[in-house]
Amino acid sequence: MNTKNNSRYKLSSKKIESAFLALISKHNYEKIKISQICVQAGINRSTFYCHYDDINDLVVKIESKFAKSLASIFNNGKRQTHEAFIEMFSFIKENKYFYKAFLSIPYQTMAETDTRINVLKNIGQNTSIDKTNKIGIFYRASFFGAGIKEMCRIWLERECKETPEDMAKLLLDEYQNREK
Repeated sequence: MNTKNNSRYKLSSKKIESAFLALISKHNYEKIKISQICVQAGINRSTFYCHYDDINDLVVKIESKFAKSLASIFNNGKRQTHEAFIEMFSFIKENKYFYKAFLSIPYQTMAETDTRINVLKNIGQNTSIDKTNKIGIFYRASFFGAGIKEMCRIWLERECKETPEDMAKLLLDEYQNREK
């Protein structure tokens, strides 16, 4: 039986995601059809539907995996360091076709949602910060996240002409200048 935990199921998921990522590098997101993904992955349409409701569900699940990868960059003790942002921009560049399509979709990403939840949880647990400052921290973190998202979108639109190192420096220079 093909259950979610067996290797055949996992292999099918990987094939579907790889096929979608290959197609997104050549076609506009809106033009990709499930039948194309199935042909590219070498699977039946029913196999696709065993894994995903539709293409949007596939995109959300891929983004969720990518969001976890990005979060792990910042959760390895680096927080908001130059090296962490270089890793972030490098990851986005490595997956540029997905992110180029994904960031053009006008909805909140899993990474943004997770960041907001973590910020709220962390400031909520800090008893040394008064309620007014907690609200300010939350709004600034949301603003910062939206700014990073837009920087990435424009950078990808420009075909990543700047290096990940340049982008990390631009981001941190702007953020650190605002903190002073």
